[in-house]
Amino acid sequence: MPIPAKPVENCRSTAKERVFKTLQQWIIDGTLFPGERLNDVELASYFSVSRTPVREALQMLCEEKLVYVVPSSGTYVSEIDLKDMAYVYQLLTRLQVFAVELCMPNVTAEDLQFLADCRERVRASALEGDPKASEDADFQFHHRLAEMAGNPYLTAFTDKLMLQVCRNELHFFQTCSDPEESYEGHTRIIEALREKRLTEAQAAVQENWQTAMHQRALEEAAKK
Repeated sequence: MPIPAKPVENCRSTAKERVFKTLQQWIIDGTLFPGERLNDVELASYFSVSRTPVREALQMLCEEKLVYVVPSSGTYVSEIDLKDMAYVYQLLTRLQVFAVELCMPNVTAEDLQFLADCRERVRASALEGDPKASEDADFQFHHRLAEMAGNPYLTAFTDKLMLQVCRNELHFFQTCSDPEESYEGHTRIIEALREKRLTEAQAAVQENWQTAMHQRALEEAAKK
């Protein structure tokens, strides 16, 4: 099981949380591949913990559908289930559209500048051939949209759903041939927010989230 050579540093979190967060990130960024078997003994040794927090972390990942268990065989990294992913995108899009409605009356110049900075980082990273940095900047863009709504529950649910689609979003930035498409989509959102055009902003957010899923659906159709 190929994993980074240098163990992660300990932080002020439980062993279970530390293992969970690290494995979650490895699955999202492609360090661990779909179908790869996760060995709890090896992971326990790597993190310098007992097998109990590793098993608890794997159970948490299973609940997030990032891994699955085969009885009498082991735990494996899940493939991206496009049907399940479509459900997540559907709900995530609705939350972001609602966030735009809530934040529209109170959008600040600071908010708009933050979104613009994220937009620039998405494009710059794509042009530099760093899809992970593009995906990170895109995550921050949409996280800020949720925060701007002023509802902490909406932000928490949005972040959780975005983690579910991170692998597909990373794939999008890895295979996207035109960085300007994402740039233009983010620009439409920013400008509609700046000019207080609610319907246009909501439509732009919806279109932005549908792009990655649409591209993946086309790829899968082309394989058949």
